[in-house]
Amino acid sequence: MIVCSCNVLTGDRILAAAETLAREDPGRPVTPGRLFRALGARPQCGTCFPTVRRIVADAGIAFTCPEPLASVADEDEVLTVDELDILIDAATDAS
Repeated sequence: MIVCSCNVLTGDRILAAAETLAREDPGRPVTPGRLFRALGARPQCGTCFPTVRRIVADAGIAFTCPEPLASVADEDEVLTVDELDILIDAATDAS
């Protein structure tokens, strides 16, 4: 299934890249920027981020979402899926 239509990225490719990043550096959370760089892509519209986040988190991989989607998250902080959902909902409501 295509998750990111801007870059034509499937859920399987996203998950494989996240697993590779987690395996290569297990102490460092996966971020959207690291994930997209590993895929040779750049996030464009950002509408796929909630789905990307959910795919990675459901696989049990530590995931953080720094600016602009989670203004309180920093690069070293690991947030739960529920915390990320709250932050994204708040960012969406604010725009």
